[in-house]
Amino acid sequence: MCEILVIANGDSLTNSLSQGLPGNTHCQVFATTDAAVRVGDKNLPKPHLLIVDLESMSQPVDQLLEGLNRINPDANVIVIQPTRPSYRIEEFLPYGVDEVISRPIDEKQMCQTIDRLLCRINAFDRLRPLEEKLRKEMGRSQIVAKSRSMQEIMQRLPQLAASTSTVLISGETGTGKELIARAIHYLGSRSGQPFITVDCGALPEHLVENELFGHARGAYTDAGAPFKGLVQEADGGTLFLDEVEALPLAVQSKLLRFLQERQYKPLGQVKYIAVDVRVVAATNLDLAKAVEKKTFREDLYYRLNVIRLHIPPLSKRKADITALVHHFMQRYADGAEPPPVIQEETKRDWLAYHWPGNVRELENRVQEWLSMAHDDLGHDDSSFSDAAPKTIRTLSAVRNETLEHCDRAYLQNLLTHTKGNLSAAARLSGMHRKSLGELLKKYGIQAHNYRE
Repeated sequence: MCEILVIANGDSLTNSLSQGLPGNTHCQVFATTDAAVRVGDKNLPKPHLLIVDLESMSQPVDQLLEGLNRINPDANVIVIQPTRPSYRIEEFLPYGVDEVISRPIDEKQMCQTIDRLLCRINAFDRLRPLEEKLRKEMGRSQIVAKSRSMQEIMQRLPQLAASTSTVLISGETGTGKELIARAIHYLGSRSGQPFITVDCGALPEHLVENELFGHARGAYTDAGAPFKGLVQEADGGTLFLDEVEALPLAVQSKLLRFLQERQYKPLGQVKYIAVDVRVVAATNLDLAKAVEKKTFREDLYYRLNVIRLHIPPLSKRKADITALVHHFMQRYADGAEPPPVIQEETKRDWLAYHWPGNVRELENRVQEWLSMAHDDLGHDDSSFSDAAPKTIRTLSAVRNETLEHCDRAYLQNLLTHTKGNLSAAARLSGMHRKSLGELLKKYGIQAHNYRE
């Protein structure tokens, strides 16, 4: 059952909506006024879809929408505005608004609006059970899909999970490729079997083959007991190859044979071992261009690129930012009562920022604000009172920010000097290649951008 809450002064909009929705949509329409929102009525329903008529509202628009967003951050929101003043969708993004419709609304426009509502309702019918199952299977690692692009990806997940074909997930660092890979695994028939992640970019080149395929006793110096490798660890389940573009060419050829035959030969062993593994790979590069540059095997590219899934960067799905902020606040606020309140100015800054580190960078930023409880966060006794003014920042906060800027500048200069060569960068910096890779991930810096 899809619940729709209409906030309007008068019944005309509610009646039009109730009469216009076909009976087979299984929708329940509620109505209330902005006065109930202003006093923070705890009995207000938490609908899937929220329609707000701004005409004759008794409180400022920003306060009304902020209150609604705080009560129910997961709802899709449609705003109906008077002819004047006229608002743009960008002005409403901090409050989780998905669509703005201007008055006057004629019969044709109302029909079009209802059609759009039906599309959203159908999406809810498909996404709600999916989200519940993922929340149950994956715990707190929930996929937040408020934007249309992410909802479309979510709707594809059951079909991908039912398939046994190899999936190639592309997208910038920090967009959530591993989270999508885990969702494909946990929604499918292999959910009770292992999900093994291989961080190809963090493995030393001389150990990649050993980590993947293992070795027999005495395969090389110091090879004592047999080691079965990550491929065998994933037997019956899913093998997730993160940053697959970082695999050395010699290992790429062995991976190709494994994908073709679903069997492999550990180092120092004569016999092949057969495994039942589904492969999901991820890359933050355009692998087709890597093939042109001869840094990635063409035959392996086509073997991996069976089903393609692209995750857009956070800068292209602004509607997810506010929802993600609420999600991370719930995760890291540790049940604080009353919950922390982020100032609207801060939210607008976050919406305007381009987020080169994507969701991972946003998550770090939310944790940073939570740790600075009296800087840009305040504990507000009233749901709709103004946020507290900024105070002087703590020494630790300023020091951490300065160190972050220093680290980022150093890493950028380092990769510029080595032309994006991670092995050379690790040697010059005195860091292990894996540690360097983790630091680059933390700051959303992609080595390939520095390569010629």
